[in-house]
Amino acid sequence: MIGPALRRRGRAAGRDGHVGANLGSLAVQALWRTTIVLGLAAFGSGCTYLRYASVQKGYAAQHDAAPAQWYAKHLLGTDTYIVYGRLIETPLFRDSRSVAIVAVSDRHRPDEIVEVFRLGQSSTYYGMNLPEGEYRLLVLADRDGNGVYDATDAIAERPIRLDRLMYPERVADHIDIALGSPPPHLSPHLLAALPRPFAPDVRDSLFFPKGTIRTLDDPIFSPEAAQMGVYDPAAFMEAAPMMFYALEEDITYKVPVVFVHGLNGSPRQFAAMIGRLDRKRYKPWLFHYPSGQDLDQLARLFHDIFLSGRVIPDEGAPLVIVAHSMGGLVVREAMNLRAPDDHGAAVAMIVTIASPFGGDPAARRGVDNAPIVPPAWRDLDPSGPFIERLFRRPLPAPTEHHLLYAYRDRDDIAHGSDGVVPLVRQVPPAALNSGAQTQGFRGEHTAILSTPTAVEGVLALVSRVNNPLPEAHLRVLTSGGFGVPLNDRYTDRERFILENYGRYLRAIATGALAPIFPEDQHFIAVAQGRTAPAHEPESAWVKFSADYPTLANATEP
Repeated sequence: MIGPALRRRGRAAGRDGHVGANLGSLAVQALWRTTIVLGLAAFGSGCTYLRYASVQKGYAAQHDAAPAQWYAKHLLGTDTYIVYGRLIETPLFRDSRSVAIVAVSDRHRPDEIVEVFRLGQSSTYYGMNLPEGEYRLLVLADRDGNGVYDATDAIAERPIRLDRLMYPERVADHIDIALGSPPPHLSPHLLAALPRPFAPDVRDSLFFPKGTIRTLDDPIFSPEAAQMGVYDPAAFMEAAPMMFYALEEDITYKVPVVFVHGLNGSPRQFAAMIGRLDRKRYKPWLFHYPSGQDLDQLARLFHDIFLSGRVIPDEGAPLVIVAHSMGGLVVREAMNLRAPDDHGAAVAMIVTIASPFGGDPAARRGVDNAPIVPPAWRDLDPSGPFIERLFRRPLPAPTEHHLLYAYRDRDDIAHGSDGVVPLVRQVPPAALNSGAQTQGFRGEHTAILSTPTAVEGVLALVSRVNNPLPEAHLRVLTSGGFGVPLNDRYTDRERFILENYGRYLRAIATGALAPIFPEDQHFIAVAQGRTAPAHEPESAWVKFSADYPTLANATEP
């Protein structure tokens, strides 16, 4: 029928970070000289760097005066840990009202709130960014909808300890929390200090966590947010904690194309490519991450979210990854993390654009000279361990790597550059020896993403990857569903199924298309009235057939 993936979809479902401190005139001059040395066209403007240097100095001063985990996580020199997992509904709690998870620490003072993550619904993923230490992860639900939390709203608690011994890669994965068992002891003042349960006006999703579906003009994809991701990753994570974003609800037969930005970048930079993408057959997914973070940590997160099959289930379609600049390094390291028997996503193609696979000398100069150093700069050091081991494992045989390099004036390896990354660093021997297929495009380092010839080149590569379903099935799937009124008997997901897959369901039910999945036989039996529906596509079709019998039995596609 639509395949197992759709049935799985049917079953499962701050503080002010601009704390400043004045810098003396000599310090400002020193910082400004550093930005000139670095050539910060690669990293952001000198004014931005100076502003965040001041912010970092403010964090340090306030942490020294009144130590707090919230200040600690904002300091670039502090190891932070990404914690993620699911909130699991149980018979004790089944509710989709406003849900939040709060990280509470007693390290410096009792009941310090270090981070708040608002999900908007239960039975979905959460993510947090926390410094080393012990925490209570407290789950709250605004059951009465009054806009404030009280003692009756606490529905679960889980302790966690974060340190290098427990989590050497600084990713605490699958920290799932079963809902419905309130904590035995809860300070009244803790809940009184929390803000309203859900303030951001973001879209709900049928399949993704709240806040996942965005548009490219959303503020979290702005240049200012991108700069925050470099110089204040913790503040970025407070504003945009999801990392996985989509532009539309999930249509399972579409081939996912994951766009991965580089240092100081955002998904908005791919607007020209996404605007030309065939959205009937491909769906854009976005990895939006704090690009100043440690690249090993980011690669692990990319692997867990997009490649492992544990967070995003395998929908049967191959995966395409389009990565710019440093994003190519994150993706290549994520591929190194795949085990030989990995049963996650089938990556058909990786397209990297202007990626410094040989490192970036400007990053090394920044590490040596800059007063504040984002961890990513250390990993971009051409002689550092991250670059040296990046191509230690070959890509699996089915995965094609297309290495697209950018050049501004000349394309000879010895002297060419895209204005930021020298060509010799874009196409180092290790990348060439790994089997990457190379192609060059004239353009500046970031402008290349909207250069017509490069956009056409990328989309031509993407178009070579298709869903393995027979073309006859894909043609009916891309024709969509029915735009007829559906009454309150239908759930939101049933409406979505009929509006997007209705013609395909009809083709299977009437025999216009031969079934190709084992589950299709059960759907046909349901459609013929021989058995009861077991999944939402089946229940949706039973209701639709009763309400619109002529349309349900029509023979045209």
